[in-house]
Amino acid sequence: MDEYKSTVPLWKRIWQNSLTQMLLMSIQAFCGPAMGDAIGGLGGGGLATPQISNIASAVGYAALAVTCFMGGPITNKLGTKWALVIGSMSFPIRGSSYYCNSKFGNQWYLILGGAIGSIGAGCWYVAEAGTILTLAPSGARGKYLALWIVSRNLGQLVGGSINLSQNHEESVSNGLTADTYIPFIIIECLAFPFAFFISPLERVVRSDGTRVVMAEALSTKKEMKQIIKTLTSKLVLLSALWAVWSFFYSGSWSTYLATYFSVRARALSSLISPFFCIVGCFGLGFILDAKYLNQRRRAQFGLYIVVLLNVGVYVWSIVKQVKFNHHNPGHIDWDDEPYASSFLPYFFVQTTGPLSQSYMYWLLSSFGTSAQENVRNGAAFRCIEAVGQAIAYAMNSQTKSSPLVGFCVTFGLLGAALLPMIILVNMTPEKPLADIDTEQQQIVSDDKGGAANGYAKPRMQE
Repeated sequence: MDEYKSTVPLWKRIWQNSLTQMLLMSIQAFCGPAMGDAIGGLGGGGLATPQISNIASAVGYAALAVTCFMGGPITNKLGTKWALVIGSMSFPIRGSSYYCNSKFGNQWYLILGGAIGSIGAGCWYVAEAGTILTLAPSGARGKYLALWIVSRNLGQLVGGSINLSQNHEESVSNGLTADTYIPFIIIECLAFPFAFFISPLERVVRSDGTRVVMAEALSTKKEMKQIIKTLTSKLVLLSALWAVWSFFYSGSWSTYLATYFSVRARALSSLISPFFCIVGCFGLGFILDAKYLNQRRRAQFGLYIVVLLNVGVYVWSIVKQVKFNHHNPGHIDWDDEPYASSFLPYFFVQTTGPLSQSYMYWLLSSFGTSAQENVRNGAAFRCIEAVGQAIAYAMNSQTKSSPLVGFCVTFGLLGAALLPMIILVNMTPEKPLADIDTEQQQIVSDDKGGAANGYAKPRMQE
């Protein structure tokens, strides 16, 4: 480390620092996925019929799942930096397809853009997953992941601000103009130049002075074989239901808002719901980074927190929805008496959902032994996520009146995912596997150095 400081300029050390790289990844997450979520939150189909919107979403999710399935070998061959560069080029396609649909009514671009954009986004998602699983030092993984997950969810803040500015008056029902999408397209374009600032993982130096463990490069044939090996590993099989569940909730809650809230009440809900997410994600991050507990205990404690919070929110939401089924409140406005009690379940699920995702990525990073393995694990997890989102979207597109079915299915998925997750959590190593490998390599290196100088470093007896 001393040699690194003495030979590498300060600007390069800052650039290659893991925190700088995580900030750059967070900026890209805000410019890309967060803006996509913001557009979706605006009701971005524009003039498209529901059928066309459903087709575009189905095509997009299918392309995303296939790309993520093949993403591990592709990303490990290209390197995470160039996979991020290529993937970020596709982000403006989503915004431009909605703009063109709203401006010119050409729905074919909405479908084609969904396919092309999802292929590029899939490449970016896999590289992102591998990078965020690898960058953080072992004592700060929870806080690093909190920074990333918050950046991904800030799109609602932007979308809610725009939506509220246009729909703050009572009984406003006009749709969005085409010009509304221009700011989103501009922000999506910014992801591309920021991708060039990403450092190759082998050059990153973590804030605790350690370097990223890189495995030996594999041939394309061997990388392809690793797909099946990864998908059938205990890590992926035990976490698969959690991956499906952790992104399943959004469709049901979108239906809930659209069914029971006025336009301006929905806009206000989208604006204020991300704030508590920031507090919650960083709070969980500090717990997962606690130094007085070993990694397995932190994993167990984190699971209890995430599950109990989600159970509370879903019991509350199901009870509330049963009441709405018996007495439909119509479209609740923000100055109506039942607004607060009806909005709060949505407010809290916008925190418990991201908490579930942040926790899962923290847990995955505990098992990776190298950057390449983290890319493969991230690719498998993202593939399963995409399949779950496709199922959720299809199911909620058939729900015409009540989101109760979606709430119950999501709650049931949590119950089904719990036992495999308990097994996986109890398998968590007491220290990250990558750190153990690094320590073993350091012992071997020290022993060789000692032998070369006429002595051997003493080892503790087992």
